[in-house]
Amino acid sequence: MSFIEALSLVGVAATILGVFVTVYAIINNKTLKKESKLTRETLGEALERESKLTRETLGEALERESKLTREALEKQSILTREMIQQTNQYLAKYLGDLIVAQRERTHQAV
Repeated sequence: MSFIEALSLVGVAATILGVFVTVYAIINNKTLKKESKLTRETLGEALERESKLTRETLGEALERESKLTREALEKQSILTREMIQQTNQYLAKYLGDLIVAQRERTHQAV
């Protein structure tokens, strides 16, 4: 086998190898595109599920917190009303005692 024949044989082998590599690359590219698409879809679905779950959880937490806040405000309002009533009673008693004391002083002065 001469040098030219060997060179031709190597060239043909390289061409055949190039064709196989090209076909493999085309097939691999299609497979990668399919895998990429499936991955994006799967991640999108997972993200959507997690987003929905997060919204539901936050909604429930907000409802609980608002309920607790309302209850605390109602208790505080009741306590405030009781304090106002006690203060009014104390002031009424104090003013009554003051009026009686002033009347007695006036009565003694006359």
